Amino acid sequence: MSRRKTVDKDNESVELRYSNWFSQLVNLIQPTNIYIIGGRGTSKSTDILAERSMDIAYEMPGAFVAFSSDSYMNAIKNIVPSIIEGWKRKGWIEDIHFVVDARPPKHFKLPYKPVLNWKHTVTAFTGTHFKIISQDRPSIGAGDSFQHHMGDEAKYLKEEKLNKVTPAVRGEYVRFGKSPFYGGDTFTTDMPNPNQGEHDWIMRMADNMDKEKIRTLVQLAIEVNKERIRYINTQKKYNDNPADTTAKRKFKNAEKSMKRWEERLRLFRKDTTFFYIVSSFVNADILTEGYFKKLLETMDFREFMVSILSIPPKLDQGVMFYPNFSYKNVFNDGYIYDRRDNFKINDEYIESSLDLKYILHDLPLDGGLDTGNMCSLVIGQEHGKQYRGLKEFWTLPPDFLPELGKNFVEYFKYHKRKELRLYHDRAANKWKQVGEDHASKIKKAIEYDENGRRTGWNVILMNQNQGNILQETEYELMLEMMSGKNDRLPILVIDKHNCKCWKSSMEQAMKIIRVDREGKKTIHKDKSSEKLPVHQLPMKSTNMSDAGKYLLCRPEYLNKLKGHSILMTSNPSLH
Repeated sequence: MSRRKTVDKDNESVELRYSNWFSQLVNLIQPTNIYIIGGRGTSKSTDILAERSMDIAYEMPGAFVAFSSDSYMNAIKNIVPSIIEGWKRKGWIEDIHFVVDARPPKHFKLPYKPVLNWKHTVTAFTGTHFKIISQDRPSIGAGDSFQHHMGDEAKYLKEEKLNKVTPAVRGEYVRFGKSPFYGGDTFTTDMPNPNQGEHDWIMRMADNMDKEKIRTLVQLAIEVNKERIRYINTQKKYNDNPADTTAKRKFKNAEKSMKRWEERLRLFRKDTTFFYIVSSFVNADILTEGYFKKLLETMDFREFMVSILSIPPKLDQGVMFYPNFSYKNVFNDGYIYDRRDNFKINDEYIESSLDLKYILHDLPLDGGLDTGNMCSLVIGQEHGKQYRGLKEFWTLPPDFLPELGKNFVEYFKYHKRKELRLYHDRAANKWKQVGEDHASKIKKAIEYDENGRRTGWNVILMNQNQGNILQETEYELMLEMMSGKNDRLPILVIDKHNCKCWKSSMEQAMKIIRVDREGKKTIHKDKSSEKLPVHQLPMKSTNMSDAGKYLLCRPEYLNKLKGHSILMTSNPSLH
């Protein structure tokens, strides 16, 4: 019985790398379009996107590739650095194999057309040019044409904005048209949850996949891989014995056979679409059993199903405490990039209020404060017919109010009118007479630094004598402020990127209906999420939405509720 020869793993020309079976599958078939939904820890950026972008660079040298992101800040802080990390793991070296935000050195090949501005770009040594196109800065890609379109965290990408980039994926067919990557898409994400305002357009891409063709493509790619192994082995034998005519003949035959099979594979790869949903268990060998055990013990199981098992969530709009919260209450263009553009993509950059597009620097700021195991602070300003949520801050133990105040002062150090009108929980007034109340502590933490020096800020405590705010009162006010149907009230809109936890808290807050002894029904917010493990509180608890409640449930707004009279109670069970 003959034994199939494999690549000699001990050979100095062979480099061993770890890759899970799914990443190997993607790298093996290399179709035109790839849409992947993968659980957390599946190495979507550092492995799949990094490897595929390298393959594109080798196969379409000099091509232009559009890289879409929901915001430019997210792209340069998270996504692009992850891909670059993957490149470095796979052997690429900065300034030798790629450059960021810079004109390439002389040993690089050039992109197929002149580049007028090297900002917002990454360029490979093959001349392949990756350009960041964020949905909050669409002008960056205006007028360009691209040969491939990529994106990570597709659940945050709006389909209608992606469709504006799609017509630009064109041009230079004669130069690049032989590559199956030409005109294709590469998008990855974890499972979208529309119940939390995420976009699930990627799920429809499953209809574009010809499963039978993909099965055939896998079989064909495996045969080509066998031909490549045979080629490498015969090449080694010939190199070891150059005078051996038999070894030379076998090597030449293997080379011709491999090229024939590679051409068949190239033609078959063209215009193919691969859609796949994979759980985090695909990387179980690296993540280990303990990783999943810990997640099961600490995560809500519904979240585990979506984020780890990649099971699509079910919509349950009727049980939301903020049922009117929708895309109309979120703005995506809250950044201005004048200062950030003076830095390179991979430079260290400290954000400040100067990066906020809609802040009014000459007017006071409003703040909503909720204290406890997690301390939450949301900042906003009224803008005519809109109330804009601009920024959020939070601390977890052991950090507390001093750290929260310090973070606020640092971020808003360039604000011109240093006046904060702070709306806080009534409970934050406890122990006021001895100076231990939370309201006084945060006021001191903002007005004075750790050395007792004045910061220039003046904090006005707005809720010192207020009673508890009924959850039903908050529910009614939010219905009207989120719908925009009450002309006397501003509509609430919050910054998608700078208020992520506030947005997530409102999207996940659940409603409870309670019935008293007399049969009267009242609406309450399910606060059970506040008992989650500490590290899960920012994105999953109702803490941040409570800070928003104190910010917005102010007398001047409550008095404008249609047919509503304000009820204050000191009953903590209704708080």
